[in-house]
Amino acid sequence: MENELLIALIGAGSALTGALIGGAAAVVGASKAARGAYLGSLDVTRRTAQREVYAELLRAAHAYEAGTGAVLESAGFLLEDLFNELEGLPPRHSGSERSDFRRAISSAAEPQPVAAAARQVELEGPSRVAAAARAVQAAAGQLAATLNGIEDGFEDPGACVRPPTPTDRPREHFEALKSAISTFADIARKHLNHR
Repeated sequence: MENELLIALIGAGSALTGALIGGAAAVVGASKAARGAYLGSLDVTRRTAQREVYAELLRAAHAYEAGTGAVLESAGFLLEDLFNELEGLPPRHSGSERSDFRRAISSAAEPQPVAAAARQVELEGPSRVAAAARAVQAAAGQLAATLNGIEDGFEDPGACVRPPTPTDRPREHFEALKSAISTFADIARKHLNHR
């Protein structure tokens, strides 16, 4: 009888130990599953927010690209006329045509929406995407400075810095903007699709 009691006690102890180990494993497993579900939903929320600000930068940058692309020819005409005036030659375009060109350029050379969207991307990160967003912002700012410089040259031709802006400079800065936008889109896509 003593052996039977001893066997029963050992069996009960083993069952209790097994239950404790199994229960602990279940608690740890449930905790890991809950943490994974929580972190998974955070990751989805974060990627959704990133996707939205990345898309906003692309919308703003493409709108700026379209607006400035539409006035590149006008910018070239204005530069040619400005150079002609500086050289004492007659301009190719009338005063009203040049006024129309200047108005179009002035309204197109507003990179603030691009800058605002780029700052939002910097908040969401990560750093490599933020750096690409800053490059888009810098390219838009550089193009705006070039286009606004043409306007400044017409307001005060005597203040025009020598050597003057080459007629192909607006196009070069426009191409740099397109390249920066493309690079940003590539880096953002890779980040969003990376797991």
